[in-house]
Amino acid sequence: MIAKLRPGQEIEMELICEKGIGKTHAKWSPVCTAYYRLQTDIKFIEPIENEDARELKKLCPVGVFDIEDLGKGKLRAKVSDSDKCTTCRECIRHDKFASKIDLGKRKDVFEFHIESIGIY
Repeated sequence: MIAKLRPGQEIEMELICEKGIGKTHAKWSPVCTAYYRLQTDIKFIEPIENEDARELKKLCPVGVFDIEDLGKGKLRAKVSDSDKCTTCRECIRHDKFASKIDLGKRKDVFEFHIESIGIY
């Protein structure tokens, strides 16, 4: 753990990586796992409205989509939390939605995770 954060707080940091092997120095011995995940990019090509919006919301197993009330009984689908998306592709598996949703990954934004072993 680097620091304990309260809700809404974040750490901004600049990191420098240096490559080496454990034979040279113990600081390069592999003792933790590090991985990254590209951020999902979900865009609507065409608006999805009314009953189709309800159906799309039910299709997503992790709850990425939500329904926006436009008034006068009109509903429209919107992306509520793209961070939840696991790219399971359930939203574009059906022919009804395949041409209306553009599902991809942003190449310039990612989450970087380091699983530490408990020491700084």
